[in-house]
Amino acid sequence: MFKSATVKLTLWYVLLVMGLSLLFSGILYHFSTEELGEALHTQYQLLRDNDRDDRSNISSHELDIHSRHLLENLIYFNVFVLIGSTLTSYLLAKRTLRPIQEAHQTQIRFTADASHELRTPLTAMKAATEASLMKAPNDAVSLRKTLQDNLTDIAKLDKLTSHLLEISRHDSRSVSKVEVIELQSLTQEVLTSFEKRMDDNKLKLEAKTSPVRVRGEFQGLHQLITIVLDNAIKYSKPKSKIQLSLSKKNRQAIIVIKDEGLGIPASDLPHIFERFYRSKNVSANQKKATGYGLGLPLAQEIVERHGGSIVVHSKERKGTSVHIKLPLS
Repeated sequence: MFKSATVKLTLWYVLLVMGLSLLFSGILYHFSTEELGEALHTQYQLLRDNDRDDRSNISSHELDIHSRHLLENLIYFNVFVLIGSTLTSYLLAKRTLRPIQEAHQTQIRFTADASHELRTPLTAMKAATEASLMKAPNDAVSLRKTLQDNLTDIAKLDKLTSHLLEISRHDSRSVSKVEVIELQSLTQEVLTSFEKRMDDNKLKLEAKTSPVRVRGEFQGLHQLITIVLDNAIKYSKPKSKIQLSLSKKNRQAIIVIKDEGLGIPASDLPHIFERFYRSKNVSANQKKATGYGLGLPLAQEIVERHGGSIVVHSKERKGTSVHIKLPLS
């Protein structure tokens, strides 16, 4: 599809360039021959007035020769333009279509990955339900377990669809009301919601925050800090430490969240913001691999939507630190 589009776009570029080239060549040829004819005619009149007509070698034949030479040069020039414009247009067409092709490939991969992730829990739910129906109708224990498993899978599907909807919302630049937000109170609200999980995992939190105001969307920034902190808790070792700092520098809000968890292999770091991508060490650890690889891509969408940046530094088995910068209000 894109090869055909590249050829068609190249032809349009070549037609445009050659049309302009032929137009200017025609104008140049017309005015050049006209000026040359007038000059020769004037010179002929002067020689004739001086009674030198018999020694004059000026004739219409010379005008034809000069016109033919000019026409040949213009033809060579246009052939050169045709070859050059074809090569240049092809390269330009490929460069023009490259972002569209990459977006198309990303969309195809995204659809395939989303379909796969949706199919897995649905298949499990179907198999469990069919197995329960085949058993005796008075087997309440089995039915209860099936319902509990189905609820777990439904919760996973709900989380997946929520992430997909949020990514779609930020992709389409559809955000709710933009306002001045006090990040310190927002961060504290997120920390409060994670207190029980941190206690259950025996994690120690060190939080250093200061009053910082940014302009943005409350829901998006709340979700941003939630995603990063959720990853830090999920992949931390028991009884380890999580550090969170909030400060401002050079007209920017700086949020840093560090953990002492699994870490990310260096080979995986360039891909962590790709949708549905999960690090190899996380995928191998079924206990930790509870997400779908949509958290960090969504976090990046939110940060970029607010004009900021997000950078992840990590060492395998030593921990990860996430640095977020947002412009102050």
